[in-house]
Amino acid sequence: MPNLVANAKGEAQYSAELSGLSLSGPNSIAGRSVEIHADPDDYKSQPAGNSGKRIACGVIAVR
Repeated sequence: MPNLVANAKGEAQYSAELSGLSLSGPNSIAGRSVEIHADPDDYKSQPAGNSGKRIACGVIAVR
């Protein structure tokens, strides 16, 4: 997923189209978690991309 970028007030909006993911079926991401880190992901290091402290988290839910 692309990095989420917040402004100086800590506000952010996110929209992305991702192929291979869905909210149902074998590739479902429903019920999984999402974590927001303080720094950008370097897309190289594992497991968290050298992205700093965790600052928020949530669960992906279908309503």
